[in-house]
Amino acid sequence: MSKLLDLQQKRGQLAASMRTLVDSVDAAKGMTTDQESQWKTMNDDLNALDKQVEQLEKMEQIEARLGEVPEPARRPEPNANATKNPLETDEYRNNYEQYIRGGMTPEIRGALTVGTEEKGGILVPIEWRKELIESLTDAVVMRNICTVISTSSTTTLPLLADYGSAGWLDEGAPYPESDIEFGSGVLEAWKLGRIIKVSEELLEDNQINLASEIARIFGLTFGIAEDEGFIVGNGTKKATGVLETAEIGKVAASATAFTYQEIIDLIYSVRAVHRKGASFLMGDSTTGMMRKLTSTEGVPLWQPSLQAGEPDTFLGYKIHTSEAVPNVATGNKSMAFGNFKQYRIADRGGIMMQRLDEKYADSGHVGFRMRKRVDGKLLIPEAIKTLQQG
Repeated sequence: MSKLLDLQQKRGQLAASMRTLVDSVDAAKGMTTDQESQWKTMNDDLNALDKQVEQLEKMEQIEARLGEVPEPARRPEPNANATKNPLETDEYRNNYEQYIRGGMTPEIRGALTVGTEEKGGILVPIEWRKELIESLTDAVVMRNICTVISTSSTTTLPLLADYGSAGWLDEGAPYPESDIEFGSGVLEAWKLGRIIKVSEELLEDNQINLASEIARIFGLTFGIAEDEGFIVGNGTKKATGVLETAEIGKVAASATAFTYQEIIDLIYSVRAVHRKGASFLMGDSTTGMMRKLTSTEGVPLWQPSLQAGEPDTFLGYKIHTSEAVPNVATGNKSMAFGNFKQYRIADRGGIMMQRLDEKYADSGHVGFRMRKRVDGKLLIPEAIKTLQQG
């Protein structure tokens, strides 16, 4: 947990305590001396926390600006009343592909200046980025079922703890009061990266669409790493996984199995408002166990998809699988059920690539280093519940 988030949560708890104190005051007599003393102490603590939060927020904004490589400003198109991102132009893409195959030249450097950072990394073209993101979504499940947003700085999103409630009223009766309770979740920009090596012979082979092949490899491996973070990440230099934050909906009696009744309990542990659009998430071996479950009448509950590309269902709910979800074993959270749209994946800035000519020269290879920045968090913990093995 970041220091900023920790302070924000402490502030929320302190504010709630102050509200409780105010509600306990006798309206006719006012605050007692002891209550006034408690209020002053808590108010001083709140002001101190406000100052710390403000300082940390400003510091994170400064650090974010220092670490970001913003996309270049849009430019007017020749002979047109429109603007275009330079990374979308054919000129940028063609020079970028020449850079991949042959390295940097003064001419190419000039053409790619709009997307170059001080450390030598270069923003990948928009078209190439789309291809890489498509490879990401093909390789994993979370980007397909969660909400994906783009951010330009550290973003604080509300974590809803309680909706509050409405009530029926008699004519002229006072309205019931209830507060929506919010925590806060900070979407950071954790760095994900790797280097791949390409032989000089392959770079010289014009029959191979090298840019697409590199995008596919990066997309596949980044996707696998992302899914692991979005599902079981601990929030330390990586995303906070959905299984880390989601509430436990049902604890199975067995460490090595689960029953139809326990799945029913899991489903109905999720509030009806979140069951609309809900689905299951589990590992491959767990889906094999689900296939064997039948109703009390012996009717199979697993329904295979009738359309290619569509997931199978269980009791009408879609089933998604990922290797990152733990298998059925003692104490493991072996499946999750709920509305995964409440999990936010935040992509930050562009995707950077750098060609490494010297690093692997002795073996006749050229390295390509790529990095992207991303985070993920579940906004409403009650929207998704887990089945935990006994």
